[in-house]
Amino acid sequence: MLNFSQCKALFIAAAIASFSFSLVSYPVFGKEQTLAPEKVEALKQQTKCSFINVKSGNVNIRKGPGDKYPVVVKLKRGDGVRAVSRQGNWVKIAARFTGNPPNESFVLLDGWVNNQYINGCSEDQFDMWRK
Repeated sequence: MLNFSQCKALFIAAAIASFSFSLVSYPVFGKEQTLAPEKVEALKQQTKCSFINVKSGNVNIRKGPGDKYPVVVKLKRGDGVRAVSRQGNWVKIAARFTGNPPNESFVLLDGWVNNQYINGCSEDQFDMWRK
């Protein structure tokens, strides 16, 4: 039988373990990466909500800003992404997201998409990647 001190220690250990498992895990190119909630918030603040807008099929997300770079993933119309910046006609993507706030989930993504295939999420930023 456990005494009160042992029960208290077991409860605290279980609470800490439970909190640790509540951190969000994301697969990144076949690897698992864990992000604390504050890292997710930082990702949101440093990127712009955007979405893939390809007429049909999939669009290639490439390792660098150009057609000569290898494809890292293919995304389809309507896929939500978090974009960082633009270089020429290419937009850097930091993550892919699913769901709506506050229940979004993120998969980190290090890739580039041609700016003709991406739009901003909000009406006032819809064409932000083309200007």
